[in-house]
Amino acid sequence: MSFPILSDFRSSRGAARLVAVLFAVGLAVSALLLIRGLPAGDQLNLLARGWLLAEKGEFISYGNPMSTGGKAPGGITTLLVGLPLLVWRDHRAPTVVILLFHVAAYWLLDRTLRRVLGPGERVLFAVLYWLNPWRLYFSGLLWNPSYLFLFGAVHLWSCHGQRETPRFWMTFLQAVSLVLAFQVHASFLLLAMASFLLWLRGYFKVHWPAAVAGGVLAALPLVPWALELRAHPALVTEAQHGFLGRGLLLVLPGLRGVGFWLRYPSLGIPDKVARFDFGPLVGGTDPWLGPALFWLVKTVFALTAVLPLFAAIWFWRRNRHRWRRRVPAAASGRVWLHGYVLWCFLGSVLVFALAPTTVMYWQVVLLFHAAVLPLVLWGGALWRSRHHARVTRVAAAWGAAGVALAVAVALGSPAFRCGGRHDVRFFLASDSPMFDDLGIRRDCPWPMNQPGTWWPDVLPRSD
Repeated sequence: MSFPILSDFRSSRGAARLVAVLFAVGLAVSALLLIRGLPAGDQLNLLARGWLLAEKGEFISYGNPMSTGGKAPGGITTLLVGLPLLVWRDHRAPTVVILLFHVAAYWLLDRTLRRVLGPGERVLFAVLYWLNPWRLYFSGLLWNPSYLFLFGAVHLWSCHGQRETPRFWMTFLQAVSLVLAFQVHASFLLLAMASFLLWLRGYFKVHWPAAVAGGVLAALPLVPWALELRAHPALVTEAQHGFLGRGLLLVLPGLRGVGFWLRYPSLGIPDKVARFDFGPLVGGTDPWLGPALFWLVKTVFALTAVLPLFAAIWFWRRNRHRWRRRVPAAASGRVWLHGYVLWCFLGSVLVFALAPTTVMYWQVVLLFHAAVLPLVLWGGALWRSRHHARVTRVAAAWGAAGVALAVAVALGSPAFRCGGRHDVRFFLASDSPMFDDLGIRRDCPWPMNQPGTWWPDVLPRSD
């Protein structure tokens, strides 16, 4: 079986043409996910913050409830959700910003990596990152982790750009992204630890005045939060779930984080996402297709994690001594990239060990780009060998399967359909004009006015 479109990417020009095609395909799938996305609990909490800003000018200075308890610090999520609602009063408006974040992230990553990777590896990165069903899922879902891909991309771009000398704007943007990531999701610690270790081992230089300026600017949304904290200390004191070092003491919670490094480049998407039901799409029931596809994801697609495992073994054998020494000043771009991935991984292992709660699949996406690179680099090595044709066929099949799986998610996964098995809707304690103003009731009516049930934490109640 041949793939004519893949036959001419040994050259930079051929690879660029193919990457452009793959980018267009991924963008189309993301758009489908965005259009079909429906809000659930976390989404309603985010929308409530943005809607209060857009409709009433009320600025909520803290973010969504965290898994460890308490509220996320700072009001950046209020701005990220509220400003798009000023332009388009629809629950999908903030997700457009998320999709733009993903586009910008891929542009930065591709622009940086094509200076280091060969043409074939650039195509492999497009398949394993841009067409990855995990990333595609996040690109169409309004959720705190969905914003994090751009912050991770800025990290790689700024570190690579400051290999030899510090640069004001790169350090400035790196500091901005780190402080904003802190306000978006607690997993910012992955980026902070990786940055510290990479700097310590000489992988990038820091322009300290720029770092201070960027940090101060990005911290401005924290000022109202700090004032609110003085009046309501429970915003922090409620954060009491788990204990520091839980991942190390209990082992398994920390190992889950390492497992996601292997699963991210694979087609084995989370069970929660793979609970397919295509009945609402056709206006009937789905007794067999959804369950059959779920079984396929749990078995055949889950086994695709074997390739990232082989890639990790190959990568470790090539880099197992690199952690002992600083990166040489004259190191090649490829040596630098290997070291970048290694220290991102080692930094994440430290964070997993210290994590107070069990690591979940959405808590490692800040380093999603680093997680897919070992498979890209291993695939590139095989592609340059006598296995070129085989790698080409596998890459084509992998990309096609990833796109098909992401389309299935858009059409049948709980967060992208109204009704069916494992529906995202649940009883709400009250009603609000927000549900009509943002088209939530129009796209999927919710059961409301059920006393004692759930309600967005900042939204006024009608009862």
